[in-house]
Amino acid sequence: MKTLLKFNEEEYKESAKAIRSARKIAEEAADKVCEEGFSNIFFTAVGGSLSPMMAITEFAKELTSLPIYVEQAAELLTCGNQRLNKNSVVITLSKSGDTKESVAIANYCKEQGIRVICCTGNENSPLAKASTYQVPMKHKNGVEYEYMLLYWLFFRVIFRHGEFADYARFASQLELLPENLLQAKRQFDPRADSIAAQYHDCDYMMWIGGAEMWGEVYLFSMCILEEMQWKRTKSVSSAEFFHGTLELLEKEVPLFLVKGEGRCRALDERVERFAEKITDHLVVIDPRDYPLNGIDDAFRWIMAPCVVSTLLVDRLAAHFEHHTGHDLNIRRYYRQFDY
Repeated sequence: MKTLLKFNEEEYKESAKAIRSARKIAEEAADKVCEEGFSNIFFTAVGGSLSPMMAITEFAKELTSLPIYVEQAAELLTCGNQRLNKNSVVITLSKSGDTKESVAIANYCKEQGIRVICCTGNENSPLAKASTYQVPMKHKNGVEYEYMLLYWLFFRVIFRHGEFADYARFASQLELLPENLLQAKRQFDPRADSIAAQYHDCDYMMWIGGAEMWGEVYLFSMCILEEMQWKRTKSVSSAEFFHGTLELLEKEVPLFLVKGEGRCRALDERVERFAEKITDHLVVIDPRDYPLNGIDDAFRWIMAPCVVSTLLVDRLAAHFEHHTGHDLNIRRYYRQFDY
């Protein structure tokens, strides 16, 4: 079997074990806040850590009557929110545990007596110390694993609220996700190499997607291509594409469409039909192309962002790095000096 570029399979499998071991801790934190009671839940982070939370807000619209809010941490700290109160629960995520905006909002909440659940890889970090409950994020490999922790928190909470009755089956099947994602990586890897070879030197790309996929579109275009590869991109939702950005699409402009598996797939397909008529460079990323063995079809739309994350943030990013020769870890400005 061909070795995947810049991928440590054994480390990935060990990381899967670490994430599975955190399931009980995540569920206990969810149970605790449910027993204590709460008025609402805020998911808050910055940058790539905000991406999986964007999917949560889309699931919340369809699956729960609970008031769920997703906020960019710096904006929440600066502007506030009248709904954030002593009975709120704040859930934040930072693998390093020292992302300054996330630490700042956690400290603010601590001062106000607001409970904070943090997912972090560093139990001695400033974020962990400012939080009421800690969910360990011990994976070394696999950014898509962050979804799993948030899913065990969020879906457990709405189950305790009398919704999402299939939680037990869903939560158990979630443990099967890593093996499926590993197969998806292998399946997509040759295509990732081909895509990166063709488009690594483009000076402009459009990235389109929506609903539960918007976080992944945002993450790959901004945090990978812009931040880590210094590539100019335009990201816009499938619905909003037709209210401005469509006018910039031309024959030679690459358009990357990330399709979802939920209700808003119809909006993605509208973009696809339009783009097929205009550009010679339409690239469609569709999670339906990848099997999820042992996972109910009813849960696929929820798992789909995890699939896309493993395809893009892991495989496609590695191949872009290979073809551009630009190390994903090199930054001009980010964390290089105070600003």
